[in-house]
Amino acid sequence: MEIRLTQMPFKFQTPDGLMEVTVRSGNQQTKAEARHLFNASAAFIGHGPRALERIQLTPNAASHSEVMKTLVTGFKVNPAAHDKDSLNYRVLSALCTAQGVVDLDN
Repeated sequence: MEIRLTQMPFKFQTPDGLMEVTVRSGNQQTKAEARHLFNASAAFIGHGPRALERIQLTPNAASHSEVMKTLVTGFKVNPAAHDKDSLNYRVLSALCTAQGVVDLDN
């Protein structure tokens, strides 16, 4: 399924708690070089045992703006690729049906 977000920051409710889509940076070490990459993740923003736990939504990209553009123009998610009892399935399913998400497949 391909979706896009109508705004950033984007917050949505899942069965496991309130989440926000965020763009984060991280270093990826390779033998040849150290690269600074960015990706979008859904992060729990409430208190509790899952606070700040993240589910990666987009592939790694070279810049923050590249990830932001992906979020507002369209990216693929596949809840069916995960076990129906898994956290990834619940989060991705909630994201796909959240208010403010546009289904680009329709």
